[in-house]
Amino acid sequence: MKINSPILGQIEIEEKNLITFESGIPGFEDQTQFALIPMDDNSPFFYLQAIRNPELCLILTDPFSFFSDYKVKLDDEHLEKLEVKKDETPIIAVYCILTIPEDFKKSTANLLAPIAINHKTKKGLQFVSEKSEYTTKHYIFNQTKDQPQKAAVNEGP
Repeated sequence: MKINSPILGQIEIEEKNLITFESGIPGFEDQTQFALIPMDDNSPFFYLQAIRNPELCLILTDPFSFFSDYKVKLDDEHLEKLEVKKDETPIIAVYCILTIPEDFKKSTANLLAPIAINHKTKKGLQFVSEKSEYTTKHYIFNQTKDQPQKAAVNEGP
């Protein structure tokens, strides 16, 4: 199928590459079908393009590329929604939605509510981490090479 996205232009998406979010994504509950598209080879950034609404395209990242100590816990309800079977090894990837301001160096990641995708079943969900130390705004470019990569909280506007 072809989609004319304002961000990506006209793109061809194969049905086998669709990810289904049964309940949508918070704020976009009516959007249940998405395509995960890498920005570049070996890049930690991805587009999550809505299928029914070409105007909706979220920017995601692999949080572990920026926060080596990031921890995510999927509970039984999450695993059920991702259709993970008890007797199989799932292929689950975790992503975070980015907020990208005009100055890209001030981009933040939502570590509180990650997106999990089971690439085997093509099911996805966004969930809020229970009892989390994380927030919705963590700078991704605030560490120097000598500092450990820890999730830094954005306290200001």
